[in-house]
Amino acid sequence: MEVPVSGKSGIIVGIVSYLALTFGAMLPSAAETAVPSEQDIGQALRPVPKGLGVHQGLPTLGTVPGANENPNVRGASVSSPPSKHKRAAADATTSQASAQPRSAITFNTIQFKFASAQLTPESSETLRNLGNALNHELADQKAFLIEGHTDAAGSVPVNTALSRRRAQAVKDYLVEEVGVSGSRLQVMGKGSSDPANPADPYAAENRRVVVVNIGS
Repeated sequence: MEVPVSGKSGIIVGIVSYLALTFGAMLPSAAETAVPSEQDIGQALRPVPKGLGVHQGLPTLGTVPGANENPNVRGASVSSPPSKHKRAAADATTSQASAQPRSAITFNTIQFKFASAQLTPESSETLRNLGNALNHELADQKAFLIEGHTDAAGSVPVNTALSRRRAQAVKDYLVEEVGVSGSRLQVMGKGSSDPANPADPYAAENRRVVVVNIGS
């Protein structure tokens, strides 16, 4: 028995809808594939001004705003030196309060050939924006670390070596194609040791390049 025309149309529409949903779920979102601009990168890697902290109402992790501003203890004299335990606690508090978080940005739009350190042509726009940001918006910043990351597929030694070669490939591109000073760039291969998605060590988002501002 033949299927009525309307029935055939319904089947076709159903198949098309199923395929669209299936393949749509497999494709990365627009946010994941959007190339960051030179200005976006510059802003992300610009360090937080050192003046910001407890006195500006922006607490450093582990501190409480105003904790060191009690007028009742300011200028008070102490008859005896603090104990070694108290000095160690005070040093730890001071170190924690003065620590500045490092600015970093993750690039999912820097991609490589499978099991290779060869950059894909689609990565060039992101790399050029990164290089221009380092040369212009971040010209006053002295040092950056380029980290390569992989997923958990494969052995630890292989992933570590591959991720370092990929970080080096990014550095080479920035130096040779965009004119960034090589002395400002360091590389590190972290393999699968620091996944972006710990719940799924094999997830695609774990395969990435991260750039960290390590010195101004």
